[in-house]
Amino acid sequence: MTTWKRHRLLTLCLSGAVSSAYAAPSDTIHGHIGGLSNQINRDVGDVPGNRYNGDFNFTYFSQRPDDLEQKFNFSALVNDQSLTMYSLQEAYVAKHGILRPWNATEKTGDRLTFGRQILNWASVDSTWGLGKLNNRKNFDFFDPGQEGLIGAQYENRSSNGFVWKAFGSPIYVPEMNPGLDVNKSKHTITSRNPWANAPASSTEITPGTTIPIYYYVDYPQITDVVFRYSIGASAGWENKNWKADAYVMRKPENQVSTQVEVALSGLSDSIKAFVKPQFYYHDLYGGNLIYRNADLQMYVSGVAVRPNTYPDGSQQATTYTELKTEKRREDYVGGGISKINDVYGMGFNYVARLSPFDRTRDSLAQDPRWNQAVNAFIMRNFTSQFKLSADLKYDMLTTDRLLMFRAGYKISSEWLTTLGVNLIGTPTNGKSYWSPYTNNDALFASLRYTY
Repeated sequence: MTTWKRHRLLTLCLSGAVSSAYAAPSDTIHGHIGGLSNQINRDVGDVPGNRYNGDFNFTYFSQRPDDLEQKFNFSALVNDQSLTMYSLQEAYVAKHGILRPWNATEKTGDRLTFGRQILNWASVDSTWGLGKLNNRKNFDFFDPGQEGLIGAQYENRSSNGFVWKAFGSPIYVPEMNPGLDVNKSKHTITSRNPWANAPASSTEITPGTTIPIYYYVDYPQITDVVFRYSIGASAGWENKNWKADAYVMRKPENQVSTQVEVALSGLSDSIKAFVKPQFYYHDLYGGNLIYRNADLQMYVSGVAVRPNTYPDGSQQATTYTELKTEKRREDYVGGGISKINDVYGMGFNYVARLSPFDRTRDSLAQDPRWNQAVNAFIMRNFTSQFKLSADLKYDMLTTDRLLMFRAGYKISSEWLTTLGVNLIGTPTNGKSYWSPYTNNDALFASLRYTY
C-alpha cells in the first residue's frame, strides 16, 4: 500500500479517536475501521477499484430524558485506485414534547427532528435499494445502504394510534456515490469506481473508423443545485402489532440527470459531447401495511414515482456516448416476511415493477434495478464468535442474480475477521441494470477493529 493511502487510513483512524474522546460516558458510540482484500483468487473480480479497500464507520447516538436526542453516522472508504468516498448517513438533533408532552413508554406526543435523517416511509424502497425517497450510501451495490434527507420533520402521535408526519426542506443534496472523474482540460470522463459506468471515450461513425469523443460539461451554479425544496407528509395508524400508513412527497430526484448534445467536428475526426446536469423534481406517493409480533414481521408496500419532466433525449447522443436520458413513470409493489432474533434470522422478499418498460425500445436514463425479483436470506449465530449468512436476489424477468455469502469470526471483543463471496449473474444478451458490473464478483477477506 502506498504512503498516500496509508495517510488516508491514518486520517480515518484519528477522526474516530477524536470523536470518541468528546462523548459522554452514557452515550452510545460504535463503529469500525479496517480493510478488505479481494485478491484471494486473481481470477475473481480482478477489476480496478474492486481489488482492496480500507473503510471506516463512526456512529454516535445520545437519547437522554429531558434532553435533545442526537445522532451522527459517518462512513468513508478508500479503494485501490486512490478514490475516497464519503457518506453522512444521518446527522440530526431531535426534541420531544414540542406542543404535546412526550410519553416515552406509550410513544405518544410530538417530536421535531432537524438535520440529515432517514425517512422510514417506504419499506419497498429501502428493502430493494431503489433510491427513490432517501439517498443511497452506494459504496457497494450489493449493499447500497441509505442516506437521509436534510430538513425538518415533525411527528405527532396520538393515544388512539393515529400518527402523522410532515417533512420540509429548502436544501437539496443529491447522491454523491459512485462518482465519475471529469477532466476539464482533457475533456474526458473516466471512472476509478467499479460501480460507476463511464460514458464511451470513442465511437465508430463508419465501419472501421473510430474517433474520440471529447466531453464539455456545463457545471451549474452551486446555488442552482442546493436551493431546491422538498415537502411531504405521511399519515397512518399504529398499535403494538399493526402499522398502516400512506405518504406523498415532492422532491428533487436523488440521482442527477443529464442533457446531452453531440456535434461532429469540422474535420470529422472527433465528436464533441455537450453535457449539462439536470436537477429534475419528481412526486412520490405510496403506502405500507406492516404486521409485527416479537421477532416476526410481515409487510406489503408500494411506491409510485412521477417525474415532473419527461425528457426523451437524443438517440444520436445515446448511440455515440451511451448516455441515456429518457424518463418514464415508475410503480413498484413488494412484500415480505422475516423472523430475526439473536440466534438466527431468515426471510423472503418480493418486488415487481408495474410500470411499462420495453427493454428493446426504451433508452431510460437508468434501467430498472429490479423488475420482478425475489430475495431469500438466512443468518445463523452458532456461537458468540462465529456467524454465517447468505443472501440471494433473483430477477425472474431479466435473470439477474446476486449472491452474498459471509462467514464472520470474532477473534476478540474488538477484532472481527470475515470471509465472503459476492457473485453477479446477468443475462446473456448483456442488457440489464447489472450488466455493466458483471465482473465485480469478489472472493474476499476482511479484518476490522470494532468499537
